[in-house]
Amino acid sequence: MKQAKDLRSFLADVKRRYPEELITVERELDLRFEISALLVKLDRAHKFPITLFTKLRDVEGKPCGFPLLSNLFASRRLCALAFDSSAEKVGLDYDVRTRVLKSPVVVGRPEAPVKEVIRKGDEVNLLDFPVPLPYHMEGGRTILGSVITTVDNHGGNIYNCAYQTLRLLGRRKVTVGLGEGTHNWERYRERVESTGDGLPAIAWIGHHPAACMGALTRVPIDVDEYSVIGGALAEPLRLTPSETWGEKFLVPADAEIVIEGIIPPKERGRHGLRADYARYYSPETLRPVMEVQAITHRRDAIYHDIHLGGRDQDHLGGIPLEGSLYRAVKQAVPTVKNVHLPSSGCSRFHAYVQIKKTAAGQGRESIVAALGVDRRVKHVVVVDEDINIFDDAEVLWAVATRSRWDRDLVVIPNMITTTRDPTAYAGSPGDLSYHAYTVAKGGIDATMPAPPEPFEIRIKVPDEVMSKIQLRDYVGNDLVSKIPLDA
Repeated sequence: MKQAKDLRSFLADVKRRYPEELITVERELDLRFEISALLVKLDRAHKFPITLFTKLRDVEGKPCGFPLLSNLFASRRLCALAFDSSAEKVGLDYDVRTRVLKSPVVVGRPEAPVKEVIRKGDEVNLLDFPVPLPYHMEGGRTILGSVITTVDNHGGNIYNCAYQTLRLLGRRKVTVGLGEGTHNWERYRERVESTGDGLPAIAWIGHHPAACMGALTRVPIDVDEYSVIGGALAEPLRLTPSETWGEKFLVPADAEIVIEGIIPPKERGRHGLRADYARYYSPETLRPVMEVQAITHRRDAIYHDIHLGGRDQDHLGGIPLEGSLYRAVKQAVPTVKNVHLPSSGCSRFHAYVQIKKTAAGQGRESIVAALGVDRRVKHVVVVDEDINIFDDAEVLWAVATRSRWDRDLVVIPNMITTTRDPTAYAGSPGDLSYHAYTVAKGGIDATMPAPPEPFEIRIKVPDEVMSKIQLRDYVGNDLVSKIPLDA
């Protein structure tokens, strides 16, 4: 019988294909800042291996029974491996997969690895997990790798999944980062308004990266997201009954950890300062709490954490958005070749669009189309097909040598943006200039004129010579090993 895809099958694949991109840290590290310090230094060295920390102490200072895994998404090459794709096309292939729904399959508890250990009631202790404190002003310890899932039993068991944080308040209580306007928030609001009861919810931690990214797919609220995740995996997601609600609420059978709880109707807790993808702190807010009823996990469970403010978080959020941008631009400019959300723009704010230009105006069409896809996209740079959009230096070279801003700059004022854009203006509603979280957005058409208009000829080594000359044959492996693993 074929093994279901999970975190362990993926790690085994990485170890077999790219062993240098999976490292284990066996020295003890403090959960306060030291894990983040190591990961920040790897980021700055342009090295992005999946990193497993095996010697840690839990929140209460005792030796921890769980290893911590981070940087699962930090290498674009490894994200591509999760989708049987390439670093250049993974965003597009993700989009193709997630549009083909695969209904989940249900397995019994004995077949579900996540049921190897079951803790309920007073046995529950969230403080057993190695939850780091990553940055200097962090308002508390936060479970970051948690996919919060809710279910609408009235619509034929339609599940909604989203990465939303859990801030530890105690052994059995957390605040939940339900963003207003998200599907989980709408489920919570509707439940409270219609019944006055709390909302059942789970958080699952640790799975195959394709399943994790599948949980970020944007679909209507009436689409079952377990089926979307199956599409991302290219195989049905295996589910099993929860401990708290049985078959009324199914949970991922091959996750590392599942947390089951109730979000009560009125109670709120302080969801303090938290580092976010923009490399700043999200402000303190009051958020709903979750009262944890049960925790199940594998006997040797791996606690998956996300490195905030680095490539790990960038790729997790950015790659799922690239396909949507590509589809939108393709409707306006059919000759679009590729789209990339670079880490230099936190994989949200900047978009690079590569087109084969056949007519004047296609650069502007691409900019307008891209800006309408997601409110976080702020700056769009359109380049020709000879520019490598995965290399910031090449894109900036195109801006420097192919754009004239009196002609090629597009600026659109007062567009809606994310609250996490530090430049967004949110004044007082009484001000005449008030615009709630709006910002000027725009783009640069850094393309050459369309044929037959002439332009300067770019210098180029013949393709056959570029293919013939391989670095390892001439400069040695030691120097080549210092070249970044991921661009």
